[in-house]
Amino acid sequence: MTTLCRKSIAVSAAALMAVSGLTVGAATASAQTTGTENCATSQSVTKNLAGNYTVNKEVVGDGTVAPGGQVTFRTKVSGAGGLVASITDYHPAGFELVGARENVWWLVGGQKWADVTGKVTKNAANNSVKHSGSGWTTASGATATLETTYRVPADAKPGTVLNSGAATSVTAVGSIDANPIDVCVTIREPNAAEAVTGSLDGLGLGSVTSGSTAAGGISSDPSGFISDIINGLDLGKMVGLS
Repeated sequence: MTTLCRKSIAVSAAALMAVSGLTVGAATASAQTTGTENCATSQSVTKNLAGNYTVNKEVVGDGTVAPGGQVTFRTKVSGAGGLVASITDYHPAGFELVGARENVWWLVGGQKWADVTGKVTKNAANNSVKHSGSGWTTASGATATLETTYRVPADAKPGTVLNSGAATSVTAVGSIDANPIDVCVTIREPNAAEAVTGSLDGLGLGSVTSGSTAAGGISSDPSGFISDIINGLDLGKMVGLS
């Protein structure tokens, strides 16, 4: 067996052991909290615009994400019956938009979700994603929501706390601009599944960690993830036989 072969098999074995929880190690970093003392995973701002309107922003989940991972924010507008002309999400610098959805009230179908990834406007100058429309009603309890999912930079430093913001404009009555709004996300160390996924991607085995073995599925079914890796590995290529 060649040295390269032994190294390849050793790396793969180490990756499988990490996922199964046999070897897990992570350094602990202290959070940077300057300007983020009032952070929470959900915040609301209310303003009187010929009636009260409220912008609520939340980070989906526990408010933490690993470097290179994904995080989702939801910004919801409710109010006194006017028409919401736009919703803006202000995200931390370096975050890359992966997808966007709206939840608004339709004449046919009522309140429902729709993908708007290709319809939003991204502004790198102020780190924002804006969704505009002809007017989404807030009458009779209807709301307008923009959901944005981002990929976090791979070099984000664990322990860092990052603030975000939100804004909306209501046709003919005014706007609310809360930037920052103190809805924050904390960069954490990768867990075992995430660390292994990144290691396999670095070895050129990205196809093994896609689809049914994406990060969410890996953490919920590590044994299944290991089986998928074993079934997906081309050992012939690894040892140079094909």
